[in-house]
Amino acid sequence: MNGPSSVHDARPDPNGRLKRLRALFSDEVPALLVSHVANIRYLLEAPTMFDDDFGGLLLVTQTTASLIADSRYSGQAKEADLVCGVEPASGSLWETLARLVKRRKLKCVGFESRYLTVAQWQQLKKVVPVELAPTTDLAERLRAVKEPAEIGRLTAAARIADEVFNDILNLLGPGLSEREVALEIDFKMRRAGADRSSFATIVATGPNSAYPHAGAGERRIQLGDLIKLDFGAVYKGYHSDMTRTVVLGSATDRQAQVYGAVLAAQTAALERLVPGLTGAEADALARNVFESIGMAKDFGHNLGHGVGLEVHELPTLGQKSEGRLEVGMVFTVEPGLYFPGFGGVRIEDMVVMRENGVQTLTTSAKQLIEI
Repeated sequence: MNGPSSVHDARPDPNGRLKRLRALFSDEVPALLVSHVANIRYLLEAPTMFDDDFGGLLLVTQTTASLIADSRYSGQAKEADLVCGVEPASGSLWETLARLVKRRKLKCVGFESRYLTVAQWQQLKKVVPVELAPTTDLAERLRAVKEPAEIGRLTAAARIADEVFNDILNLLGPGLSEREVALEIDFKMRRAGADRSSFATIVATGPNSAYPHAGAGERRIQLGDLIKLDFGAVYKGYHSDMTRTVVLGSATDRQAQVYGAVLAAQTAALERLVPGLTGAEADALARNVFESIGMAKDFGHNLGHGVGLEVHELPTLGQKSEGRLEVGMVFTVEPGLYFPGFGGVRIEDMVVMRENGVQTLTTSAKQLIEI
């Protein structure tokens, strides 16, 4: 297809995302094949377009951007006034890509090594007769720093989750199954304006709360249980993520002690997070609190992760994370302590990094709630 829409970007790049991506190119890698749907959504400024099974390809060169899509998506893409041309697939997507690469007279194309399967890589090598160069996290690095409009959507997603948490407290009681509570959370988020849930909602009660990523099963809530609720909403393509842990009935001394330790660790991190810290330094702000009371071994996961078009993205706040936190990054702060046979406590907030520290986007109460 040689029409004008496939030769030049269809309209200006309003936030300069393609321009910033191109600035990461080099003489050795003068073009990038983008296959990860979240990156395609971001670069084309179409956060709600294409479902998660979208298999299209975006080829970005120094002067052009072309979306290759099959008949299920090409018509929709053409009508969307995207910042790229649209190349309807003729034959397979890879064959269409090969023709486009030839037309662009490219000698080397970068690809997203994190997402291409072995089968796709073999097909790509077979049909695209140019040098193929693996790249890592080019678009993801751009996505890590959010624009004001993105922060607005993330804030709205966080507010939906906050509203549902406050509402769901009135529902919790003996006899309800974890699955029933999770279904109510998902329904209430949709009713409050969410596109969908950010991920499979976690409702982990009693001993199940000791598992950081326990699902929502058939166990029924009992008096005295720790109840860990981890969920989020998607709003106009952007995710939220929060966790609160409550007790059904009066907390035991040990439950109160564990909860207090987790809250102290999170508070220490929130008060000292500033731009320029590495992810490892950020993680240590909370982990050192646990270390001081002999519980660091019971905190097995990272302190946090970026949130945006995906619920897990850059930056990473963990013991081995070397990347630095920047103004405009949105991420979680979620220390937790877990004791098999007893239960676990996690408190998770979503924050945005500002010039002088973090602004918390999730606002639900964090004192120990006894229902």
